[in-house]
Amino acid sequence: MRIAEVFNARAFRLALAFSVAVSAATAAAFTLIYLHVSSADVQRAGAVLVDEAANSEGASEAQLREALELRLTRDIRRLDYVALFDQKGNKVLGDVPAMPPIPVDGLPHVVRQQLLPDSSGSEPAIFVARRRADGRVVLFGRSLREAYDLQETVLKALAVALAPTTLAILGIGAVFARRASLRLESVREAIVRIMNGELESRLPVTKERDDIDKIAQAVNAMLDEIGRLLDQLKSVGDNIAHDLRTPLMVARSKIERALDGRAEPEGLRAAMRSALIQLERASITISAILRISAVENGLWEKRFVDLDLSAVCAQVFEFYEPLAESKSLEFRIDAGNPLVVRGDDDLMREAISNLVDNAIKFTPSGGTVLIEARAVDGVPCVSISDTGRGVPPEERAKIFNRFYRGESCDGPAGHGLGLSIARTIANLHGFQLTVEDIYPGARFVLRAVAAALPSLERRAA
Repeated sequence: MRIAEVFNARAFRLALAFSVAVSAATAAAFTLIYLHVSSADVQRAGAVLVDEAANSEGASEAQLREALELRLTRDIRRLDYVALFDQKGNKVLGDVPAMPPIPVDGLPHVVRQQLLPDSSGSEPAIFVARRRADGRVVLFGRSLREAYDLQETVLKALAVALAPTTLAILGIGAVFARRASLRLESVREAIVRIMNGELESRLPVTKERDDIDKIAQAVNAMLDEIGRLLDQLKSVGDNIAHDLRTPLMVARSKIERALDGRAEPEGLRAAMRSALIQLERASITISAILRISAVENGLWEKRFVDLDLSAVCAQVFEFYEPLAESKSLEFRIDAGNPLVVRGDDDLMREAISNLVDNAIKFTPSGGTVLIEARAVDGVPCVSISDTGRGVPPEERAKIFNRFYRGESCDGPAGHGLGLSIARTIANLHGFQLTVEDIYPGARFVLRAVAAALPSLERRAA
């Protein structure tokens, strides 16, 4: 990765902004410390000098001279200034060359350049000058060299601390920027591979579980779903081709034979009738596929009204009763109480009809098919039970797929879309379609879930 890319990375820019903020905060903190140290030392020294000047006003000349000389003797570090000036401003006693340029008002004043007693240089100092009753002026002062040295130390510490702190923050930012850039580059490469046709590739996910990982996991889940849909689409396409090719080829063969010029009129009619049967079979398959698509796209939701599932079950029972009798089946219904839900009457009838048709188709003569419509724990529930061969455990997750036919199915051939249509309609209405074993046979159960309950509550209200 190029260095320019690291410096242009968002993480590095954030680190740069953070370093500027830290530097500003550190500078502000040191500035406050600097100002506090400076003002505190100067104010403390000024207060002491004001008190000393005030106390000296009541002393006699002898006592004042003795006190000034004692102070000069004890000033080993040479930090104190004391002086006594006569009425004309001439120095009588003291260690200052001359009266500093300050007013004689008994208040502290800072002199930036005060000549040293030995005239070897100058230093900052604070002075208090006070006039005595006899007209003389007493001067007390204190060197500020130590206070200013401390200020300089604080400024140096600030300069020394800011540089490595800023560099450390920028270094950390560069490291994180490089890591982030490498991760994003790996994500980009994975996306390019997927775009180039490597659909099995996935975005890399680390153990950090950060925001990038969450996005990568979501994208990977989306890719898994897209892959599943593509596989399903391929399977559906293959099944559609298979289901349509056979009847169309049979119809074509019948028509070709009828048109060879040797068939009798009756034979032509028989061939046309057979071809129509095959074309009808293909048409049924196409209509079923289109119906599933229409239901999945939600095109029927605008037609939803309150309907009685018990009445729908009764209509289905009445329609299939002759077919059940022709197979010598015991066909019963238990749907006495109204079950009101919100949905489309035609779609619910089709879903239940597909389940009943399946039950009759796979139940041998002498068996039983039962339709039940009742509320179970306050939830609408429709079940269709039969005494057929049942559904093997390994097929229960597959029978609702489009075009799926059981491998061990020995019943009449179908297009494999009935249960898929039933489940799609159930999902659209907020129902769950499941299958259970009842030994012998199977029970398909349509049970309302949360999506269907509000309409029931409105109806009860």
